[in-house]
Amino acid sequence: MLEAEQTKNLKIESKQPSNVNGHLTWIERFGFGSGDMSYNIVFQFVNAYLLFFYTDVDGIKPEVIATLFLVVRVFDAICDPLMGTLLDKTNTRWGKARPFLLWVAVPLAASTFLCFTTPNFGSTGNIIYAYVTYILLGMFFSVQTISVNSLTGRITDNVHERTVLTTVRMILVYIGILLAISCATPLVKLFGGDNASFGFQMTSLVYAVAGLLLNVFSFMTVRERVIIKKPKKQGLKKTIQALLKNKPLVILISTFLMFSIGFNIRLSMMVYYFTYNIHREDLVFIGTVLFFGAAFLSNLFIPTLTKRWGRKSVVIISATISLISFAGLQFTSYSSIMLILVWLFICGFFSTPLNTLAWGMLADCVDYAEWKTNVRADGVVISSMSFVNKLGVAVAGTFSAYYLGYSGYVANSDQTLSSLNAIKNMNASIPGILTLLSIIIFCFYPLSEKKYKKMMSDLKKKRKPLK
Repeated sequence: MLEAEQTKNLKIESKQPSNVNGHLTWIERFGFGSGDMSYNIVFQFVNAYLLFFYTDVDGIKPEVIATLFLVVRVFDAICDPLMGTLLDKTNTRWGKARPFLLWVAVPLAASTFLCFTTPNFGSTGNIIYAYVTYILLGMFFSVQTISVNSLTGRITDNVHERTVLTTVRMILVYIGILLAISCATPLVKLFGGDNASFGFQMTSLVYAVAGLLLNVFSFMTVRERVIIKKPKKQGLKKTIQALLKNKPLVILISTFLMFSIGFNIRLSMMVYYFTYNIHREDLVFIGTVLFFGAAFLSNLFIPTLTKRWGRKSVVIISATISLISFAGLQFTSYSSIMLILVWLFICGFFSTPLNTLAWGMLADCVDYAEWKTNVRADGVVISSMSFVNKLGVAVAGTFSAYYLGYSGYVANSDQTLSSLNAIKNMNASIPGILTLLSIIIFCFYPLSEKKYKKMMSDLKKKRKPLK
């Protein structure tokens, strides 16, 4: 299709009550959030249970899994930039990022199901199968997350509307995570009984189908309406230089890397903590509900708080308060169940703004690159954040697996004091230290609300108006 025809079709689809700088309709806000809800139902289920599935169900040694996680991230290091470049070069009547929500729906669902399927190929065969299926899943994760995050800056360029859009998205994300993680153990028991392998397989199928339907809904309801003047082609070298000069982006992804490592270490270790340290596997459900329920409530306050104090202040203050919960959990007795649950709630509530606002501020970094260097590469910028997010998951999973093995962890057995301390540290002190590092880094983030408005005013003068 000719570019003129594509632009014409894009304009036709954009004719609806919402507009570039005004308020979006609620159906579109929920549609946008559904795309990330789809991703996170699967992604966080994998983060929380895949390590446990490999060690306690498949019987793979932690050291082997640690290597697996590292290798998969090497492939991601290749896939994410390629996906970002592909998105930047994509032109369809549906826009650049939106069509990928439809195209990835079935492959992502299929790879999720296969990842939690035990093939019984023998010890070596199962390890090879784990490599293949997890690499495929990582590839489709790249397609999904880069597309969703690129949409933020293409749906609207209104700074407050971006915050609302991202907040609605994160509310849906945390609802999805809450349901996916808290319901996982009951569903495994329901489907499999004593056969955990079959239980995990059927649970993954439920989540895969849910993700597929949400992706289709998101594709049908969102529109790309921020039309950017087509820039001159930039070489790879110039694009990389532009990224390195993007101070807000460098600080944002560095902050998020620290947060992501800590968050995912705790997420993957929560089931171990309740199973082996507290000897109350039934509390995995309650603990997850409290943690992600608090995150859901926290998101309700974010638009109001950021409008009053600004995003940077909200991130720093809330993350600092969350440090209390990490210290509290580290020194709380295993018998103090109620206090442990309180610490989980506090952590979920006050650590959430950093996660929510970081993804919304990523679109600001795309605009900053265009303003500062005249190079706008949404896909490449988004892919850098996507890679950092998955790098955080990889480092968290690799570290957790190695630390478990080093501490003497043995699956489905009574644990030694060393392994119990390792599990506790990965739920408390280690995520706490990483959160502190993220706060320190983020203090240097340079884009205030005032500077962003001035930047957008300059950009609107540069951009070709939509006729």
